[in-house]
Amino acid sequence: MEWKAGSDMDLKGKKLLILGGGPDMVGVTKLAQSMGCEVHIIDYYDTLRSPAKLVADHSANVNFFDTDAAVAYIREHSIDGVMTGYTDSYLHQYLKVCKAAGLPHYGDETSFGIATDKMLFKQACLKSGVGVIPGTNAYDFETVKQFSEENGYPLMLKPVDNSGSRGVIKCESPEKLQECYEYARSFSRTDNVIVERFMDCDSIGIVYQLAGEEPYLAAVCDRDIYQAKSDGSAIVSGTRYPSKYQQRYIAEADAAMRKMLKANGFRDGMVSPMAFVDDKGFYMCEMCYRPSGGHHFTLIEDQNGINGLALLIEFAVTGKTESYDPTRETPNFKDCCGMIHIMGVPGKEIAHVSGIENIWAHENVLDVCQELFVGQTIGKDGTTAQELLSVWLKAPDWDAFALVVEEIKSMLEVYDSENNSLVLKS
Repeated sequence: MEWKAGSDMDLKGKKLLILGGGPDMVGVTKLAQSMGCEVHIIDYYDTLRSPAKLVADHSANVNFFDTDAAVAYIREHSIDGVMTGYTDSYLHQYLKVCKAAGLPHYGDETSFGIATDKMLFKQACLKSGVGVIPGTNAYDFETVKQFSEENGYPLMLKPVDNSGSRGVIKCESPEKLQECYEYARSFSRTDNVIVERFMDCDSIGIVYQLAGEEPYLAAVCDRDIYQAKSDGSAIVSGTRYPSKYQQRYIAEADAAMRKMLKANGFRDGMVSPMAFVDDKGFYMCEMCYRPSGGHHFTLIEDQNGINGLALLIEFAVTGKTESYDPTRETPNFKDCCGMIHIMGVPGKEIAHVSGIENIWAHENVLDVCQELFVGQTIGKDGTTAQELLSVWLKAPDWDAFALVVEEIKSMLEVYDSENNSLVLKS
């Protein structure tokens, strides 16, 4: 992913510090470098866990959760701006580091709280008239039991303060309720669980670009869901733009969501709410206030020439997004666009990966992100730790899109040490 020619933005000589060098940050690093930035990355992981360190101009094994250590690095290297992404658990620390160093930051305690706590998000939505999934938070099992008696089964239980579908579990009977509650609670730093009605309907993602406090609708997509057979936990396996529900969303829910964002101080950056939809309405479930694994900015840039990730980099090192032109923002894409996550067999160690170069060379492919590497073990079924590869693509129609997806999947080869394929069959 490279900054498009023709921009009048000049970030040459600016020094950007990225907190965390995971796989998704490889693209961020290259983009920032193409915009003229000198990129620094700090975290306490090696380059297998933190591959973006390999492409950064400078990197160090500094624990950025140690605010004093992070600020000392900023001072020593005359850093102009800080950014992070892809992980909710980094956001509050990002804010703390930026404030301590006196550097620009998007978001504040309130907006990051809403974005990272599912119950705070639900409450903020309700106050602004945004539909949410029927449910409640529970600090004890009795609350969960009461909700189940009033609403029946199946139910979804999830920690309020985790992401990537970690700790999310489906419960289908009273006999399993205690076990499911304890499982979800074990993933919460605050021992707080949300219990909700299980939504057996379609799912969509929404993207807003924020310019100051003004939100602009950038995209609406349909989300394909992969569900683990063992416990019902689910993650997005693919997205398709534009959504078949786009016009309904604009007519029924867009105004209320804009109201919620403005009422709670969301400003600058990108916001990505997620919702379920049926014939009665839209039901918000969670949101991202950061670059997300869906990389929607890749598709929006291809269709509209606006890269929200580049705007976030610009904001980090200048405190402004003067290059943003909201008149170009539209969710009405010209092509059929989307993303696919190729999943792996859980619990298996990767010994061989090939075919990624051929996927990159495909004429319909816009971007590729390798999520797991040789020597790593594929994570739990139904979580983002199960993703092998993410690919962003476009095609002139949905039939052509489906053919490209099959071509891409056939190119990737991932094996264990006994030559067993680790690509999960869909």
